[in-house]
Amino acid sequence: MNRRQLVTALLALPAPSFAVAQTSTARALTATSLFEISSKLYKSASAKSLTPSGPVVSNVDGQVIENLDIEASVGNGITVLHQGVVVRHCRIRHAGGHGVSATGATNLILQELDINHVGAPLSGVAANEHCNNVNLDSCASTILRGIKASKGSSNIYVESSERIRMSLLELHDARGPTPRGQNVQFNRSPNSLLEDFSAENGPTSWTEDNVSVFRSDRCIVRRGLVSYNNSPSGDGVMIEGSFDCLVEDVDALRQGNGAFAAVPQGEAGCGGCTFLRCRTRQTYNAPRDGRAAPSSGSLSIYTLTSAGAQRHTITDCQYDELANPRNLIWDLRAVNPGWTFKPGRFVPRPPIRLAFDW
Repeated sequence: MNRRQLVTALLALPAPSFAVAQTSTARALTATSLFEISSKLYKSASAKSLTPSGPVVSNVDGQVIENLDIEASVGNGITVLHQGVVVRHCRIRHAGGHGVSATGATNLILQELDINHVGAPLSGVAANEHCNNVNLDSCASTILRGIKASKGSSNIYVESSERIRMSLLELHDARGPTPRGQNVQFNRSPNSLLEDFSAENGPTSWTEDNVSVFRSDRCIVRRGLVSYNNSPSGDGVMIEGSFDCLVEDVDALRQGNGAFAAVPQGEAGCGGCTFLRCRTRQTYNAPRDGRAAPSSGSLSIYTLTSAGAQRHTITDCQYDELANPRNLIWDLRAVNPGWTFKPGRFVPRPPIRLAFDW
């Protein structure tokens, strides 16, 4: 294949203005059952009115930016350059820059945001790679919760920012171009967490990996749905040049080049990653949306380790409706003995759906 280039508890958040919907089932509201009712999450407890605004730039540590309806025809919708800033309850429409761009903004909180790159074409690749919906650089210990984002070059791109926490994300239609095209990418951002999310693309998208963990050790990706990829080199969840990562309870649908992967990247090694209860179905092995066929021949799981590194672990994983059922795992020499990746019918986990009352 041609490739381009948390294990800690969740931090406390300010009290949200939405209520978690209850279900008729009597079972306890565990983390897993919370994801399963995610189609009803984020119905706001009380409606808010948003104040129309142009682009906003932070001006002090600890600032709260909230309840804005931001239109940015050029530049970023919100630019954060200070520490401990809170951005919440905002709708952001951006055309020529990032939706939220933060640099050196440690301990940032992004909560209940609806962000749309309105400058994207109706279909296909974006004009450039600098129109991410969320773009974080050197923003350690940032929290993102309740984010809906669509049509970004990448929907969420994080660079040089360790200990990021992301949860309850509804992400759509990543547009690229390379090196972007991800719904979420951690780049040199170790010890980070992505959980309770859906990352959905379609024929209008221009994808690379749906979720990318790039040179970011000890990250966790769990309780998620990744759906649709049209890149000849992209994977559903790609661990690249990273050690000791965990991918747990993630469903990868309609992938071509690979559902899950853990491999070295250049001089950055890889090893000791775990895929636990991951599932894939409805793969493809042909040109799609004007792009070339998958370079792997529709491989399901791609594993390599660097010299001397621990092997990867594949446990209780499942597949269904594969385009190439003979191309399951490569290279098995990089996988611990006793791996389990078996055929079986399953119903994919539902996508996250957020409803904001404004």
